[in-house]
Amino acid sequence: MKIVIFSFILLFSASHSCFSQEKVAAGTEQHSISKVKYKKHTLEIDTLWVSQNDTTVFKQEEIFIHRPCSKPQLVKQYQLLNPIEGAYYFIYNDEKQLIKAGKYTIEQRYEGQQNKQGNFYDSKNYNYKNNGKLAFIHYQEEGRNLKTEYFDSKKRLKSIRYLNKKSGEISKIENYKKGLLQETRTIKAIP
Repeated sequence: MKIVIFSFILLFSASHSCFSQEKVAAGTEQHSISKVKYKKHTLEIDTLWVSQNDTTVFKQEEIFIHRPCSKPQLVKQYQLLNPIEGAYYFIYNDEKQLIKAGKYTIEQRYEGQQNKQGNFYDSKNYNYKNNGKLAFIHYQEEGRNLKTEYFDSKKRLKSIRYLNKKSGEISKIENYKKGLLQETRTIKAIP
């Protein structure tokens, strides 16, 4: 009986270690999330869980942004290396927060116009406050801005701003109080 329990614990710990995070000893800890479900030549969509600091997936560059009337700001940019066409990506930052979820496609067609630059045309972008709580989620559909959902400190909806796909202007605003819809404002563009 003890051998069975011991072998069960050993099997559980071995399977748990396969999914644990990797640490690179280069002065600082870097977390790498690398779960891959990749199937070639099937009808299923491939799903990839990746981290921005994984150098096999992203190229990182630090650049200065100069804006009028403000100090230059150092910003990190990430470029996706060897993207997989049709794969659905979950991209995490170094704090293990989901920052983007979307399908990578090389070609996008919208109202007769064809765009051949590969990108996440249908995606959700997650932004966080300084304290780590979710601030808002921005949705894109067919390469166009669709809506932005804003959240309060308790992860309840605060407001939703719907955008016109063609003009990019706000078309409707829904305000929420404690997660419940309070009012809807429709905004009409002046021609």
